[in-house]
Amino acid sequence: MNSLSKKENEKDEYYYQEREPGDIIYKVIVIGDPAIGKTSLIRKFVKNQFEKDYLPTVGVSISKESIEMEIEGKKVIINLLLWDLAGQPQFYLLHKVYYNGANGVILGFDLTRTHTYSNLKNWHKELVKDGLIDLPMVLVGNKSDLKEERKVGMAHINHMQESLNIPDYVETSAMTGQNVGILFKTIAKRIYERNL
Repeated sequence: MNSLSKKENEKDEYYYQEREPGDIIYKVIVIGDPAIGKTSLIRKFVKNQFEKDYLPTVGVSISKESIEMEIEGKKVIINLLLWDLAGQPQFYLLHKVYYNGANGVILGFDLTRTHTYSNLKNWHKELVKDGLIDLPMVLVGNKSDLKEERKVGMAHINHMQESLNIPDYVETSAMTGQNVGILFKTIAKRIYERNL
């Protein structure tokens, strides 16, 4: 064995020692147009914080959070690696790299801006093109607290779910925290069930 492959093996062993046996870790990519609240949803879930000022994600931001769930009468701890992908067009070329190894997808839009809803089809096409269409997927409509500004109704959302074949839809508010936990638990449960 040459010294290079010996070093690689040591590195692999070290990596696996860091993880507990039986640890469940899922990579979830969070995608959608800029400023729909992807980062805010993740921040609310991981740190229970909300910031009003919009700062665009540059490239990708990765967060980790554990969820304890009961699935089919069994207590399960699932670690989610949440990959918050920049929605700006200049980062699209990097998406394919970021998609590697994904176990699930959260596809989001802003309930107060119709073009973010219309663009769901383009995001979905990208997933098809990159071979991720069979992954568990959850559709999320964010900013439900802005009731007066809402532009996308349930009939349209149901139609989009049907046309993209996404069974789960969760309506959230990163500001109030409404359904944020449910969103991440839903994707975790879907991935877990798929891997049974």
